[in-house]
Amino acid sequence: MDPRRKYTVLTARELPRSVYYDALDLVCLACGSLQQQSLPDGTCRQCHSPLQPVLIHERRPRSNGQLTETEVEGLIRLSAGHPHILSHQAIIQYQENVYTVVEHPGRWGVVVRGRQQSPGEAVASAVQIGRTLLYLHDRGFAHSEVGGASIESLVTIVGGADGGVKIADLSTCVRLQADDAQALRAQINSDTAFLAWLLFYLSTGKELSRASIELAPAVLQPFIERAMQRQYASVEDMLADLSSLPATPPAIDRPLKPSHGQATHPGKKHDRNEDAIVTFTFDKQQEGESVPVGFYLVADGMGGHDAGDLASRTVNQTVTDWIIQVKVLPDLGKATRWLRVEDVPGELLSRAIKEANEMLLSHGKAHDSDLGSTVTAVLIIGDVATIANVGDSRTYLLRQGRLEQITQDHSLVARLVDAGVIGPQEARKHPQRSHIYRCLGHEEDVEVDVFTRQLQAGDALVLCSDGLWEMVPDVEIQRMVESARSPQKACDALVEAANRAGGEDNIAVIVVEIE
Repeated sequence: MDPRRKYTVLTARELPRSVYYDALDLVCLACGSLQQQSLPDGTCRQCHSPLQPVLIHERRPRSNGQLTETEVEGLIRLSAGHPHILSHQAIIQYQENVYTVVEHPGRWGVVVRGRQQSPGEAVASAVQIGRTLLYLHDRGFAHSEVGGASIESLVTIVGGADGGVKIADLSTCVRLQADDAQALRAQINSDTAFLAWLLFYLSTGKELSRASIELAPAVLQPFIERAMQRQYASVEDMLADLSSLPATPPAIDRPLKPSHGQATHPGKKHDRNEDAIVTFTFDKQQEGESVPVGFYLVADGMGGHDAGDLASRTVNQTVTDWIIQVKVLPDLGKATRWLRVEDVPGELLSRAIKEANEMLLSHGKAHDSDLGSTVTAVLIIGDVATIANVGDSRTYLLRQGRLEQITQDHSLVARLVDAGVIGPQEARKHPQRSHIYRCLGHEEDVEVDVFTRQLQAGDALVLCSDGLWEMVPDVEIQRMVESARSPQKACDALVEAANRAGGEDNIAVIVVEIE
């Protein structure tokens, strides 16, 4: 079967020997219809239910012959029963390539090109995969592949309780030859060598060769050497040997750390960019502890000519100056005083935004101009995020495969959606979608919405103007953030997608990942 008929590719990630695809299954689970192609928002053309995202690994055919239909069915069943194997939906052998289709894991990355791990982390990941190999052995299969291609069959899952290294492709597996001692021995040697390759790659970022074993951390070299010299009688023996390593010191309990990317663009229909962005982060050292602080803001100016540009810059400058001058700088001078979320409540963020509102009103009266701006801002202290907004610039929280719009749009169309008069998809094309009933610079007593969220490792926050979310559906925003290798690459991909969809307005986006 040609996999191109059943799946539509969204993005591709090329590796030296294979390719991963983020894709959608064109067979709707709700109504069973096969789409020729999906709608732009990733829904079924018949019943408008969301199509299921999948991850596809394309590779060259295995050297040990094709899997039988019975073996494929067996591997698919096995994949559903282990937490460190991505659940397989299909293994398709088509023309010269093999396509393994698995349930989409959410935020994922490849082990290849991943970050170099400490010896303790590398051992923990190798033991995790080693136990998965034992699971396969107990059920009559061997992994049976060694080398760089074998590393490409592994992915890392970012955040949540299910994080870590997982096997994404079982298409190289073969039946254990239990009745042939010599062949069985070769299969066991192959799987212990695979673990040696994994240990070496995770700890060095390089592929293993005989001459390069000495590049591995000294504490890992004996185990890699023994595996490559076929000294282990089983994978279980190798895991027992690895357990003899001194215990890794417990991880230091530290606050969560935010990292971010940002991007803005005038779009395709405007020469001037009236969107503005501000970001700053720092760590406050207090009695040996480090408390991370991050501030992120997106403003979308309005007013025509250069007024919109001036409005958004005024909001950025006023809110940022207020936060820094009124709270951050005084606290930096108090080395003995703990900086907690209680020290910067939502009232502070709200007051800073109201100060910006007063500045816009004052400038408008003095120059007889009509300045206006939306704003959404996030202030992170430790593991708590305080979020504020006025207008229709948004902040989303992406957590464990679910994208939540935290802020509420202050627009007529949003009210129609809330009342059930129109649906979310109709709102994106509604002729009054740009009409907002609350913004900065128009009323003296502006109401600021404030929200708080307790953050977790693996979370991502997305701040954006309407120039992004009107062009790119939420499902696509989620997919791009989940599949990007960094927050900056996520921002770049989102801006590109908004322009590709028409770029009707200025575009601004910030993505903050929590580690």
